This record gives sequence, C-alpha cells and structure tokens, in this order.
Amino acid sequence: MRRTLPVALTFIVGVTAMINTYFVNPSLAAFCTRYLARTSTVSSAWAVGLGTLNLMRIHIRRINRRQDNWQYSVSLVVTYVIFLFLGVFLVGHQNNHFFQAFFNSIQPHLSSTMFSVLCFYIASAAFRAFRMRSMEATMMLLSAFIIMLGNVPIGAAIFPPMPQISDWIMNQINTSSLRAMSIGLSMGGIAQTMRNLVGIERGHLAAE
Repeated sequence: MRRTLPVALTFIVGVTAMINTYFVNPSLAAFCTRYLARTSTVSSAWAVGLGTLNLMRIHIRRINRRQDNWQYSVSLVVTYVIFLFLGVFLVGHQNNHFFQAFFNSIQPHLSSTMFSVLCFYIASAAFRAFRMRSMEATMMLLSAFIIMLGNVPIGAAIFPPMPQISDWIMNQINTSSLRAMSIGLSMGGIAQTMRNLVGIERGHLAAE
C-alpha cells in the first residue's frame, strides 16, 4: 500500500489534468481549478515554508559557531525577520505602501548590484569557453562577438550593418535552434511524464 497508493494517486491526478487540457468539460475544468490548483498552491506553500526553516537553521547555526563570513548570515536573518514582521502585521500586508516603498528601496538596488558583478564573471567564463580550438568553437566565438557588437553603439560606429547582422543571427539561426531544443525538451518531458504516470519512475514519490 505504501508504494501502490502514491502511484495510483499520481496516475489519477495526471490523467485528470491531461483530459482537462485536451477536452472541454466545464465540470472537469471547475474541479481542476477548485481542487487541483489549490492542492498545488498548498504544496508550494509548504515547500517554501520548509525551505525557509532550513535556510534559517543553517544560517543561525553559522552565526552561533562564528563560521567564515557569519556576518552575512546575520544580515540575512535580520532582513528576513524585518520583512516577515512587516508583511504579516502591517495593514494590507505586502500591498501596504510602506512595505512596498521599503522593499523597492532595497531589492532593486541589490539585484542591480548582483547582476553588475555577475557581468564580470560571465565575461571571464566566456573568455575561457570561447577559445578557437575547433570549428564549432570558432563559429560560436564569432557569433557571440557579432551579437555583442550589434547591441552596443560602438558596433554600429565600426560597421553600420552590424546591428542588422546581429538581429539576423538572433531571429533566424538562434530562433531555429531554440525551436529544435524546445521540441526535444517537450518529447523528453512527455516521456518522463508517462514514466511517472505508469509508475516506472518513483523517485518523486519517495515511496521506495
């Protein structure tokens, strides 16, 4: 029963969601919206809660043991407690004007700083990856070089048609490659879904 029941529930729920996707049935659609969607929301909430508790446990332990860079853990815990208090006890919660102003004065600047720092790491990783050791690597290097020049003003100043060439590579070659990848990923997703439905793959159930 410990193995059979999770597999049976997975099969029933999966087949119900598939039927609702491919066939129009108001009663079935209402059932999926009313119950299955709420089940997904509750599961996601539990996952976020457990992840938050685990994150706090790890960083509080690091603070107590004074491990390397424990000051950053203090910053994380204090920030979390402040935003949790404001989000729970303010009138309107996250829609409160004070909460939004406080959040918008911190989060966008931190995100901008993080991405600006990541830019240098991406550049260094690209330098190591884009080495002309083969014909494929050379083509990738030239394509990346053209696209980068086509998206900055200096590229058009050096060679006026550079933006058009960059757009052509993105719209023609890149789009075709992404569509081929999407088809392959979709086929892999269908195969994995069928394995889950019939009980061949049981790792996600923790039933073994």
